[in-house]
Amino acid sequence: MDKKQVQSILQDALEEKIPSSEVNLWRAVKTSLVAGTKQQGANMNTTQPRRISRVAYATLTILALLALAFITPQGRAFAQSIIQLFTRAQSESFELEEPVAQTDPSAPTAMPPSPLISVAEAETLAGFNLAELPSVPQGFEYLGARMYGSSVSIEYAVPGGGGNLILMQSQNGFLESDWAQVPAEAIVPVKVGEADAEYAQGTFVVMAGEASATWNPDAPILRLRWVKDGIWFELTKYGDVQSIEYLDMESLIALAESLK
Repeated sequence: MDKKQVQSILQDALEEKIPSSEVNLWRAVKTSLVAGTKQQGANMNTTQPRRISRVAYATLTILALLALAFITPQGRAFAQSIIQLFTRAQSESFELEEPVAQTDPSAPTAMPPSPLISVAEAETLAGFNLAELPSVPQGFEYLGARMYGSSVSIEYAVPGGGGNLILMQSQNGFLESDWAQVPAEAIVPVKVGEADAEYAQGTFVVMAGEASATWNPDAPILRLRWVKDGIWFELTKYGDVQSIEYLDMESLIALAESLK
């Protein structure tokens, strides 16, 4: 697709959402530019109007593209493609720096878990108000909160084991590692309320005798990431025991939207 075709598509999409007859942007820009030229006197040379026209055209083009990004479905899809909440894995496997004797898929990072504390204690340590689920989700019991550096984890577990639900939140971004990366094809753009979000199922696993970790898209680990009001959220479901089978992508989004 050449430049003229791209420009034509942008213009047609913008015209459909905002008819040119309803836009007074050019009049406003022209009025502003004329006022500016009058202040500089009548001695401008003949090249200045051409420069002003170029500036006005560039300004209108930028405004049109911004309007397109926020108004049209094509623009929103393009904007979503720019947003990357999960770190994209370069490949579906990576070499291990050290042998892995045992991994705990319910741990959000490789760091050992800190002691469980109350949400009030976690808020004091983190320095901001934490979002919480309005009630304990079906199939889980409430455990408490943990600190992971400046991040806070609010945790729930399936009675008797076999599953966890963890809500991570931080003012300083997501906890990242090789294990937290996701291949691009496994990421689904979604919405949490009005916020752009990303959903992914799967994790990197190490098979017996292997010296590398390989992406397993069928692993029962569902993750949802989004940012709202300066807080970085990750809601993760671990496990597939019968009591929590209902918690799929749509249910996970519904939980995220219910945060108080």
